[in-house]
Amino acid sequence: MRKLIILFFLSFSITANCQNYIDKIIITKNVYTARYNKSDSLYKSENKTITNKKAIFKILEKLKKVDSKNYLLSKYKIDTTFIKNNPDEILKLYSNKLEFDWNSKQKEFIFKELGNLNNYKKELDEYLDNGCCYTMHNFYKNEYVINFYKNSNLTNQLKSRKYVWGYKFPWSDNKGNLYFDYEIDKIIEKIFNEQSKITAPKKGEDLLKYLVNEIIDNNAQHLYKLSPFTYENEINELKKEFEVISFEQIYAYGRYIGLEKNKVIKTTLHNEKMLPNVNLQFLASVDKSIYSKDTLIASYETIINRIQNINFIKNYLSKNSDSRIDVYFFNNKPINNYNIESINKNPTDWKKQDEYIESLKWYEKNNIKPSFNLKEAIKTSERNNCGCNFRFEKSFIEKGVFFEFFDEEDNSTIWILLPDNTVLLYIMDNEKALDLKLTEFEESYGIKFTCKLFNSDGIEIKK
Repeated sequence: MRKLIILFFLSFSITANCQNYIDKIIITKNVYTARYNKSDSLYKSENKTITNKKAIFKILEKLKKVDSKNYLLSKYKIDTTFIKNNPDEILKLYSNKLEFDWNSKQKEFIFKELGNLNNYKKELDEYLDNGCCYTMHNFYKNEYVINFYKNSNLTNQLKSRKYVWGYKFPWSDNKGNLYFDYEIDKIIEKIFNEQSKITAPKKGEDLLKYLVNEIIDNNAQHLYKLSPFTYENEINELKKEFEVISFEQIYAYGRYIGLEKNKVIKTTLHNEKMLPNVNLQFLASVDKSIYSKDTLIASYETIINRIQNINFIKNYLSKNSDSRIDVYFFNNKPINNYNIESINKNPTDWKKQDEYIESLKWYEKNNIKPSFNLKEAIKTSERNNCGCNFRFEKSFIEKGVFFEFFDEEDNSTIWILLPDNTVLLYIMDNEKALDLKLTEFEESYGIKFTCKLFNSDGIEIKK
C-alpha cells in the first residue's frame, strides 16, 4: 500500500510538471499481422500529432493515478469482504444455466472456489484481456503508442496493449507504470475517428455476477462429477449386486447418447461375474429420481456372458491385460435409439438413398461426366441415409448390445453385438481395432465409420 501511495504522488508530481513543459504529443497506431511462427510483424502505422494544450492536458490528467494489478478488484468495486463472508448470497448470483442441483457435495466444493479471491483476480484479468490474441478468423492486432515531447525531445512514452479486439488498456509508460483507464481509450478513439462498440468495463454487482458465473462454469466438469450425490441413496442400492467404481453426470452428447431432455447419470459397475478388464456402464436418465435399475439387474448377466464369449475379443483381453471393455446399458436396454438411428437409419431414409442412386443413372444414360466424384457422392449419401447400410429390421437391431473396446494403447473402437452373435465394428478412433487386419483404413484420418461385420472368431462377413 505504501508503494502505491509513493507511486501516486510520484506520478502526480511528474504529470503536473509534464503539463508545464509538454508541447506536443504524437500518437502512433500500429497494426500488426500474424506470422506462422506465432510471432507478428508490423503491417502499417498511422500517426496523429497533437499540439492543442487542452487536448494534451486531457491525456496527462489521466496519468495522475497509477494502477496495480494486485488491486484491480477494488478498482472495479468488488467487495472482497462480502465475498468471503456470504457464500450462499454469492451462489445466488449464478444463472444456473447448467442446472446444477447444488447438493451438499457440490456446495462444499464450490464454496471453496467462490471464497478464493485469486479466482476472481484470474477471471477479472481474463475479462479485461479479452481479445488479446490472434484467432482463426482474426489476423491483425492494434497497438497505440503515445510519445510526449518538449522542444522535439522525447520525455515520456505510453503504450497500449497489443490486441485484436476489446480494450486498449492497460497502458504502460516507460517506467513500467500501468493505467487501466477506459477514458484514455475513448480519447484515442475520438482522435482517430474510430466508431467502437466497446463499452466501459463492468463494475460492482454486474461484474461480481459475471465473475461468479465464470468461476462456476469453469468448474462445471468437477460439479458434474459430484451431481450423482443427489441420488446417492438410489446409487447405493446397486451395491447389493455390484461394486460401484465411480459415478458422474454426463455433460456431453453424441457417440453414446442423443440430446436427452433430462440429465443422465453414468455409474461404472463391476462384480465377480465380469472379467477383470470388463465393466458395466449404467447410463440412467433422471426425472426427480434415477431410472429404475430393475431391468439392468435382471438382464446384465446374460449380456455380460455374451460379450465375454466373443472368441476373438475374449482372446485379446486375456493376452492384453491393459485392454478393457465398457458394456453400456441405457435406462432399460443395452442399446439406445440414438445409436440405432445412427447405425441403421430407417426405411424412409433408405428409400431416399435408392432414389438418389437411381437419379445418378441419368449421367450414364446421357453419356455425361458428372462435375463431382460419383463414388464419393454415393458414399456420403449412403452414410447420411443408411448409416452402415445393413438395413437391419428394427426389431433385430433393437436387441443389440452396445460396447466400447479400449486396447492397451487406449485406442477406442465402438461395437454392436447383434442378436445372432455377429459383431458390428461401427467406429474406430485410430488406425487399428484389436488384431483385425483393416488395411483400407490405414491412410484415413480421424474417426472412421468402419461398419464391418464379424463372426465370433473375428472373420469378416461380407455384405
